[in-house]
Amino acid sequence: MRPVNPSEESIRETLKEHGLRTTPQRQAILKAFEALPSEHLSAEEIHGRASLTLTSLSRATVYATLAELTELGLLSAVGLPEPVRYEINTARHDHFRCRVCLRLFDLASDAAPVPQTGPRGFVIERVDLRAEGICADCVNYEAGLREGVRAINQGTDRRPWTDVLERPDVASASTHGPLGTVLLAATSTGILRLAFEEHFDVGELRERAASRRGSRTAQQHLKRAIDELAAFLAGELQEISTPIDSTGLNSARESLNATRAIPYAGHNSYITLLGDLPPRELGRWMGANPIPVILPCHRVSRGKEIPPCFVGGLQRRQWLEEHEREYVSLLPRMRAPEASE
Repeated sequence: MRPVNPSEESIRETLKEHGLRTTPQRQAILKAFEALPSEHLSAEEIHGRASLTLTSLSRATVYATLAELTELGLLSAVGLPEPVRYEINTARHDHFRCRVCLRLFDLASDAAPVPQTGPRGFVIERVDLRAEGICADCVNYEAGLREGVRAINQGTDRRPWTDVLERPDVASASTHGPLGTVLLAATSTGILRLAFEEHFDVGELRERAASRRGSRTAQQHLKRAIDELAAFLAGELQEISTPIDSTGLNSARESLNATRAIPYAGHNSYITLLGDLPPRELGRWMGANPIPVILPCHRVSRGKEIPPCFVGGLQRRQWLEEHEREYVSLLPRMRAPEASE
């Protein structure tokens, strides 16, 4: 991409090309490079220069605008971004930074060769290499997510909870709301399944719901779950506290249950939920979460990114994200109980 010309006319044209208005803040920040376009300026230096022409410019606005312009490619950020990280390995070595989870990994490589020539008058003594991309954990987690979504939509492998659905005490019911038709199943212990219309086992759940089979306790769990789900989707409740039956969660029980501790309208990276699971296996379980919304995997991020797939489809995830952002300041936090065995 061609560098931005800091003249006023060029700034207006460049911003317009990227669908941005020529605000005084954006114009002042880009004009900070007018004296010498090849300079490498810190945010504080840019704020100092831009404030000379726009005295009301705040530091928060500078940081937000720099992030915006960098994301669009109008500016380039050079150097190790935040957060600063420390290590006990003080020997000279190079690093790989994952741009998704922001972790640093040591690179097993020989010392970078020192260039023989540099700018006039400079003496080069050391060269450090920092590679950037996506780490294997983040690649594998996303691959697992896609596999999990495919499995729960197409039934490409038998899921652990399907055997439980055949028990005589299991009850099922359907409800309708902003997420479309939702099928739920419960045992005498708690909720076992929350399925969306495109999931592979919806037919079986509908059949059981029509038969009205199941224990009285299972029916009570269903009624409570349906009432709480309706309140949650109406913005009247932050958490669905109905007990769950984690029989079919197998090795992912701890990780999936931990999603209930993620704050409403917040996100935690999958890295914090790994436990003993490898990233790909955790991704499979998050992609095929048998009790979504109640176990809120929509709050699990891939580092700083929202994953590109979801057990209920991207439109439902987007709806849940926007819904929680809208109501986060209006509702008290309700702590969900530990899942039942």
